[in-house]
Amino acid sequence: MKKLIIVSTLALIYSCGDKYEAVIIYKTTIPPSMHENISETNVDINADSDRKAKIQFVTSATIYNNVSQDIMSEFISGKLLKNNKPISYELEQITIDSINNSIKKLTSHRNGYFNPYIQKQSPN
Repeated sequence: MKKLIIVSTLALIYSCGDKYEAVIIYKTTIPPSMHENISETNVDINADSDRKAKIQFVTSATIYNNVSQDIMSEFISGKLLKNNKPISYELEQITIDSINNSIKKLTSHRNGYFNPYIQKQSPN
């Protein structure tokens, strides 16, 4: 009986943590026709603090900026939610530069270009 109570208590404590999720809106352009499309994607954020959630959001946005060598993409805007309530995703420039440099190392040799994340005013 004690084990059941302990397990139930731990499950309750675990489920009370903050839940983060994000929506990223980006524009894709497909050469040579230069056909443009606006896309939206939902991103699950696995973080235990607002700062970690912001870093994951910016990292995801940077990855969507550099999806493929055949498709040019650009982050337009997004929403970062904490427990279904919007929070700001703004970070200090040094952190953004670090994220950009890391993603550039991973994608620029494959894509032949790199489109950095540029911080835009968070709607919150």
